[in-house]
Amino acid sequence: MPTAPLSRRLRLAPQPVPFATGPNSIVAGRHWRTARYSIVRLQTRSGVTGYGECAPIEQAQFDAAMALIKDREATSFEVVRTIVSGPMEAAMNTALLDISGKIAKAPVYQLLGGPTRTKVRAMATLSAPDPRAMEALREQGYLAFRVPVNKDNALAVLKELRAAAGDSVDFVLDGAGKLSPAQASSLAAAVERFHPLWIDEPCPLDNVRAVSKISDENVTPLGFGRHALRPIEFQELLREQVIDVLRPDLARMGISSIRRAAAIAETYYTAVAPYNIGGRIATAAGLHLAASIPNFYLLDIPPGTATVKDGFAELPTAPGLGITINEGEWN
Repeated sequence: MPTAPLSRRLRLAPQPVPFATGPNSIVAGRHWRTARYSIVRLQTRSGVTGYGECAPIEQAQFDAAMALIKDREATSFEVVRTIVSGPMEAAMNTALLDISGKIAKAPVYQLLGGPTRTKVRAMATLSAPDPRAMEALREQGYLAFRVPVNKDNALAVLKELRAAAGDSVDFVLDGAGKLSPAQASSLAAAVERFHPLWIDEPCPLDNVRAVSKISDENVTPLGFGRHALRPIEFQELLREQVIDVLRPDLARMGISSIRRAAAIAETYYTAVAPYNIGGRIATAAGLHLAASIPNFYLLDIPPGTATVKDGFAELPTAPGLGITINEGEWN
């Protein structure tokens, strides 16, 4: 038998929303898969299309999601968020917001209460941890870099890059979750004097107590969250003051879910730097997300997915995501 609190909550559960039959209802969709990500296109009865991007999915996953959302109102992106799960939620959410912006003739961030800023600070990932790779990206306008490191080379790499770049460039050290808590703590202490923006995913989050000890003993900021799927997964880490920079993955969570995580993080005075290794659609979604939350810090913008100048990308101004799509590049 259900407990009394559960019984009360079940009584208050929202009732199913009837399907729409108007011009803005979803009637068709298509899925493309590339080596690094999947793209979806949704279309309304009136012919308005929207695009979204997520981590790679199979065609069967897309077909199952389409069966759940077909004939629903395209502007009901919050309803769809509750019935589509996994990476597919990110793509569907972005595509529906793209459609909603086009219907409203406004950029997505305006639908979400923005803009909170006029430009977005950008970060690129170094293909190799050396000054030559950094200089190539500096020529493209980047002034912040995520640097892949390991327990043996981190300090030497950061010293070399800082000496080559001077103080005008910022670095994030990417541990990719491969260090032990002890190694992460030693690294945080060793690099403190070089002032990295933060250490990204320095170690696994299996033991929150051990990670909390790293945070308590060092002043180098820590970033976590690239593997989360739901906003609630950040709750304990924020409560324990383990996270200095929240790193939700755009390809896993999407705009609406990351906005919820950002709202939780804001109550703990925690910055949000969305993780993004996708294409132009994911980067556009990240720009709109950044413009819609007050505690945004920095966005991964892979080279070629947006124009970066003096370390920043401008906000799109056209309706929806504000970018032009060429489907031929995926066929």
